[in-house]
Amino acid sequence: MRLSYASVLSEGTRVLVGAIFLVGLTLVILVFALFHGYFDRGHFAVKEATWAPSGPARVAVVAERSDHEALNGDDYFVLIGDHVSSPTELRFAYHSGRVIFAAAAECLSVRWSSPRNLTVLCRDGNIDSNHINVRKTQARDVAISYVNIAEANSAAK
Repeated sequence: MRLSYASVLSEGTRVLVGAIFLVGLTLVILVFALFHGYFDRGHFAVKEATWAPSGPARVAVVAERSDHEALNGDDYFVLIGDHVSSPTELRFAYHSGRVIFAAAAECLSVRWSSPRNLTVLCRDGNIDSNHINVRKTQARDVAISYVNIAEANSAAK
């Protein structure tokens, strides 16, 4: 005589296992949402969008994340994409690996020197390494260079 798994467990045990599974699944979903920007109540806006001069359609976007409820100041970040992102897309990109540069400095600007070379610069003054959150030198096939922005190995992510 073969016993099935369901017949070995009592009704109460099956309910308990099901409840534990649902609680675990709910926790996984909440943690995922937390770390992917679903609960971020900040305001996201495009400050500058610059299209690559030729080649595939590419746009470098300087965006701002402001949150008047938080104690820290505004954060400015740079993305490369194939279209200018909406505020919702900016929020999700901010919490992903797509950000190529992020700092607490509103002087950010971008310019393309070729379809595969982007320069991120600070228009007025310099950005020191204490204000840099993300600093990448490559985004897919685009090389990133910096002007008036500190070299900081500890800021690279």
